[in-house]
Amino acid sequence: MLARPPYGRRVGNQRISAWVPPGGREPQVPSDKSSDDVVALVRLWSSWAGEGVNERHWRDLLEQAQPVRGLRTVPACSGRPVREFTDPFGLEVHEAIDGGGAPGLPLLPLYVGRQHDRWLADVVNGVVARSGRQPAGTLAVLVGESSTGKTRACWEALNLLPPDWRLVLPLVPSPAEALIAALDGITPRTVLWLDEIHRFLNGDRGEQAAAHLQEVLNDPRRGPLLVLGTTWPALWTALVKPPRGDGDRGDPHAQARALLNRKHCRVPDTFEDTDLPELRHLAATDLRLQEALEQGEPGRITQYLAGGRALVDRYETATALQRALIESAMDARRLGHDMPLPRILLEASIRHYLSADQYDSVTDGDIEHALAELNEPARGTRGPLTPVVLREPGGPRVLTGNVRLADYLDQYGRKERRTKVPSAGLWDALVDHAARDSLTPLAEAARDRGHLRIALRLLAAGVEARVPGAAMAAAQFLEEEQRQDEALLWCLPLAEAGEVAAMSQVAGLMEATRPDEAAAWHQKAAEAGESRGWIYAGLLLRETGKIQEAESCFRRAADAGVHDGHEELARLLQRVGRTEEAFVHFRKVAEASGGYAVAETAALMRERGDRGDTVLEWLLNRAAEEGRRASVRMPWAEHELYRHLAMDAPLRSRLWSLVDQEGQDEAGRRTLTALLGCAEWFAKYDSRQKDTNAPEVLRQQGRLAEALALYRKEADAGRRDAAAHVASLHEQLGRPSEALAWYQRAAEGGDRKAFSQIARLMTAAAGPEETFDWMKSCADRHGEKGDPDPRSDVAELLRTAGRTDEALAWLCRASRAGDPYAWRQYTELLEAAGRTEDAQRMRRYGWEPSGEISKPWSAAPSADQRPSRVRPAGD
Repeated sequence: MLARPPYGRRVGNQRISAWVPPGGREPQVPSDKSSDDVVALVRLWSSWAGEGVNERHWRDLLEQAQPVRGLRTVPACSGRPVREFTDPFGLEVHEAIDGGGAPGLPLLPLYVGRQHDRWLADVVNGVVARSGRQPAGTLAVLVGESSTGKTRACWEALNLLPPDWRLVLPLVPSPAEALIAALDGITPRTVLWLDEIHRFLNGDRGEQAAAHLQEVLNDPRRGPLLVLGTTWPALWTALVKPPRGDGDRGDPHAQARALLNRKHCRVPDTFEDTDLPELRHLAATDLRLQEALEQGEPGRITQYLAGGRALVDRYETATALQRALIESAMDARRLGHDMPLPRILLEASIRHYLSADQYDSVTDGDIEHALAELNEPARGTRGPLTPVVLREPGGPRVLTGNVRLADYLDQYGRKERRTKVPSAGLWDALVDHAARDSLTPLAEAARDRGHLRIALRLLAAGVEARVPGAAMAAAQFLEEEQRQDEALLWCLPLAEAGEVAAMSQVAGLMEATRPDEAAAWHQKAAEAGESRGWIYAGLLLRETGKIQEAESCFRRAADAGVHDGHEELARLLQRVGRTEEAFVHFRKVAEASGGYAVAETAALMRERGDRGDTVLEWLLNRAAEEGRRASVRMPWAEHELYRHLAMDAPLRSRLWSLVDQEGQDEAGRRTLTALLGCAEWFAKYDSRQKDTNAPEVLRQQGRLAEALALYRKEADAGRRDAAAHVASLHEQLGRPSEALAWYQRAAEGGDRKAFSQIARLMTAAAGPEETFDWMKSCADRHGEKGDPDPRSDVAELLRTAGRTDEALAWLCRASRAGDPYAWRQYTELLEAAGRTEDAQRMRRYGWEPSGEISKPWSAAPSADQRPSRVRPAGD
């Protein structure tokens, strides 16, 4: 009977005790797939007895009986056949609710494929179909909230792979390091499993991992290769969102962004209506699906199956001590601590989540008991906090000192506690007990909140813990906070010890005050392998009048293939009057990579007297080459082609004569006509001309209703400033309430000028309190989306209204809750209010978690923190 559906298994004459022997004897297991055989056998026996089966109980027994099974079958780099991965929980698929212990249920609930599954199937089938031609690899990332089915979808996609494919799961010693190591051994027909892909692409080695993965994906010798990843929307955005234009933080995820570009599919939070018929059909044979349909929130099937609601219920009904443990874990995670969390960190933090009386009443053993209860599974799913267990090959299961917060509670905490201000005590606990790999991202979170002293303490702890890059991060942090002399104390020893990145850092710190020394350090870095140092050294030398030395540096950069090397050399030669030599290098850049060098080359060709048609022929070739490049962002050659023709009327006249020439083929005639038409437009265009039908012209003519209709149409089409024009016209027509509504729409859409109009109209209609409450709420929503400007505008309006203290308190709350711009806006408001001394102290020292401006503190490293050449721990 075991060989028939739904089991499909054949088991010989072995005894059950061979799998789970009594008395601690060594298990004699015939294969790694035996656990599934045992569970299938138990299900069959239980169905005969009319009883339910607790699969998790049996699997725990099997794991305890053969602790080496999990690791013995997972080689570090080459992976193992996909078909040998029979335990979905080993790949972090969420365990489902147990369905009340109903007999005969499969390990996972029956599956309903949705739109993202079809997208993923197309990706996988595409890789498999091209296997014979050895293509480059493919990356597919599912992006969705916790417990929406991302990892389960990837698990189901494995069934589409042929049996000769292998799976690699890189995790140890850290995800990024494991990925880098695994990529060196990747062979064709491999699937790389990167669940929670942000773990692999963050941290000080994340960019290296991203660049290496991109290289392997583009290497046809490694293909076919499939990379499957998952992540949460907020973490995806952090990886792919371009940095703001101010350049303060550099570009920490440039490689990750290039890797992930257009490689994802969104997993919806809920099932679509079109998915429900199949879901109801399967629910007739799977009580877990039936329960999720009947008792869960509408459409949120996977969240209910993964026990999300049950986890929230347990959190909301937990004891004070249990809640303190969970909330300290939530806050540590949202501040940037990686998973898992050190248990000692939570124990050191709980006093800041309990009242004094509650903390005093905690006795020996209470924390142990609370953690044990939080570890208890409920209806087949893991508890809120579970201990992390390791299995060493050939050894027993080892209980570590780390715990894991349930994913759903992690996501829940990020949303529900996003405005909660972390206490000073939590920051102190993080400095003392955070995992070493989390110290740098935690320092970034502290800095975002204006806690500069704490940020440096976390980076200093990273230096003491020998975290690679921590000293450099401290130096960069201090440089960006305009404390260059102290920044040098952190990176100069590393530069003198020969660390190339530190040489570049030292050079950058010296550029403003010691340009000659800075140029020398850039040259040292270039000699050591950082070839772009030749460019930076050349620029500094050029500005100090050392033209010959600058030329030498630019030539070294060009010879090394550095981007901009030839271009900077050409600019220098042009500057000193060596035009013909400059032309050679501009043309080389233009013909190799296009860009602005095309315009420079064309200008030099005209300047030296080249015939117009000669320049035209060259530009036509450049434009054709530009058209063949998919990566071109700005069509420099095409623009310069039109500009050249617009400047040369006789040349245009000769070309027009060719249009009507007999024998001209029709395709050529159309192409030439279009080209000359654009050139004529360039020649005649006057930016001051207005369309006589434009809404602004209608408004000036007093045709307000017509102007209003046109502006409304433009606003509905998405033109950003049109809503404010609609508002202004309503006001002009004597409709203040409609004007206010449209100004509010404009403000919600990001029009900063609308706030002053709202203040004027809304104050008259509803009073100042309601007005400023609305404006602050609107600015906060923009701040959460990464747009800080509206908050500055509203703060200034509050100040001019005589409500400076209110504005400062508002910015303070926003900053302490995590807005990365609010503390600088607070500083600017202090300055605008005439509190110059406070503003200067705030700008240099930041503030404490309590909201008080920090007292002066030194950023110089102590003797223990003084950096040396840092190697990873264990080297």
